[in-house]
Amino acid sequence: MRSKKRPAPENPASNSGKDLSNFIGYAHSKFTAHLQAARTGYSTSTYDPISAFLPGRLLKWIPQVAKYWFHKRHPFRDYTTKEKGNGIYAIADRVKISIAGDWGTGTDEARLVASAINKAEPDFTIHLGDVYYVGDSNEVRENFLGEKTSPYVPVKWPMGANGGFALNGNHEMYAEGNGYWRMILPRMGLTKKDSEWGDGQWASFFCLENKHWRIIGLDTGYNSTRFDWGKLPYLNRIQWLRKTTSFKPTCEIPEPLLKWLESTIKAEEDKRGLILLSHHGPHSSFEDWYQIPSRQLASLIHRPVLWYWGHEHRLAIYDKFSVTDGIEAYGRCIGHGGMPVERGAMPDIKECRWLAWDNRQYPNDENVDVGYNGHANLSFNGPALHVAYYDLHQSLLLTEDWHVDINSGELQGPNLKKVLDDPSLRCREA
Repeated sequence: MRSKKRPAPENPASNSGKDLSNFIGYAHSKFTAHLQAARTGYSTSTYDPISAFLPGRLLKWIPQVAKYWFHKRHPFRDYTTKEKGNGIYAIADRVKISIAGDWGTGTDEARLVASAINKAEPDFTIHLGDVYYVGDSNEVRENFLGEKTSPYVPVKWPMGANGGFALNGNHEMYAEGNGYWRMILPRMGLTKKDSEWGDGQWASFFCLENKHWRIIGLDTGYNSTRFDWGKLPYLNRIQWLRKTTSFKPTCEIPEPLLKWLESTIKAEEDKRGLILLSHHGPHSSFEDWYQIPSRQLASLIHRPVLWYWGHEHRLAIYDKFSVTDGIEAYGRCIGHGGMPVERGAMPDIKECRWLAWDNRQYPNDENVDVGYNGHANLSFNGPALHVAYYDLHQSLLLTEDWHVDINSGELQGPNLKKVLDDPSLRCREA
């Protein structure tokens, strides 16, 4: 049964959040993320695009880097700690889960997406990772927890009626994971009585399960801070560089998580439908491939899965595909929660066949060429799953329907349908 509905958030139409343009034009690396965080002075002052690049900002950048650059990563947690459970949460057979990726920006668009999720009234919400720029304590407070630390209006992650969960992204790890483990996870988990937050999510991975489905959250962020050469201008159009496992972060799944999958989840002994969630995806028609997690999982999972990821700032849906020596997956990239959404470039990697992607131009007063932000709702009803993809204005774009045979684990779908009549919303039959 649903808990009492929470109060609506602040007016989402108020134009007092961070601008999308402030997040455009920086490379995806630990160094440049810290540089951008220091230059902007986010979470302490209002961003001034001119003063942000004056030499005097160097004095702000040095202590910003010093705070985290030479510190150790937050220790990776698993469920061997006493009284922390086993990471498995029982959910109802009929349940709605809203998910969004790369949402933690504090932009007006992130606030609109949060409002859209709240209006969907989900039982649970899940963030696929990335609080910008570096996921430190101030940025977590303002861009995720809704606590005011600057002249900007803060933005709060929308918890579901019964709880919320958060995955680890590369930007959280730019601050060595401290903001994520110490500030975000204690507020996640199942709804706590008389609180707007949960009773705590101990580790960066988990499993939500009912009689027919298992939704497994993975941590590909912990080993993701190596410099990514495939994100640099000009180099980012070299297909070989985008597809190789070299010259980029490994995004390797930590060994304790793999042991948990083998000893606790035991996917091969269970025929419920499998849905994987992670920050990084194994393949893309547009950008980098992060293949190593898929290969790691291949020794534990031997049937096709639904796989949702973020990191790449767009909405893209793929046919069933497997990287070399990896698991078979129906990939869904939904990293369009709060960052500027990439558009314009045509998909040029043909191996992984796309089924749909959103290339619409989002009208804005910042004069930036970006796409529409949005989220997805997953509605479970016994062995059936209905997925609806919405943009930040709550326009329904696409739907798909799945059915699982719990005797074999076989997934039937997607029965993908285009709802919004717009030629820039590309869609073709599976």
